[in-house]
Amino acid sequence: MLNQMRQYAATLPPVPVVSGEVKPAGASSSALPKLSNVANLTTGALARVAAGVIVNPITVLKVRYESTHYSYTSLAGAGKDIFAREGLRGFFAGFGATAVRDAPYAGLYVLVYEQSKARLGSSASGRAEARTASGSASVNFMSGVIAAVSATTLTNPFDAIKTRLQIAPGKYGNMVRAASMMLREEGIRSMFSGLSMRIGRKALSSAFTWTVYEELIRRAERAVAV
Repeated sequence: MLNQMRQYAATLPPVPVVSGEVKPAGASSSALPKLSNVANLTTGALARVAAGVIVNPITVLKVRYESTHYSYTSLAGAGKDIFAREGLRGFFAGFGATAVRDAPYAGLYVLVYEQSKARLGSSASGRAEARTASGSASVNFMSGVIAAVSATTLTNPFDAIKTRLQIAPGKYGNMVRAASMMLREEGIRSMFSGLSMRIGRKALSSAFTWTVYEELIRRAERAVAV
């Protein structure tokens, strides 16, 4: 979804450059279309929300199956119980919080990722290895780590709220009520619950994913050109 959106956005009239925006100079490590900050933020957010609609039922099953609040012995049993108690709506519990978390996360991720590539690529442009495949992969990998840590930290409060809503929707009700209860009963620390685990999981996985993704795009374009 993201690739198609970026390809489409690249054909639109250019958005005026925002002051301070970094434009890649010289050799670039990226195999993706060069977009403005606004386009990077928007395409990342839209693609992630669209995917979130599809996978939210799976997320609800996973969260409740793992939670000690329930005594599910199988995913099939969890699905039947959720449907019997809450109907189809139960499979989309926490989607609002998920969208509020994922849209800025993905948007910020793509934005920081592209900016990091531009900055790291620019600082390494004087070295010959920066123009090699291994040099590009290193820049992309480091950019992925920086983007994941930044976006994860900024959006963790939404993830904490989303998890509470999916585990106990009856208790927390909606995003505003859940946030109020968490802050009142547990303080600001509750908004960053699980941050270290989330960073540990997302930093490396995102970096590997985007490095492989860009390399596959680069090889595909090279094969088509031949």
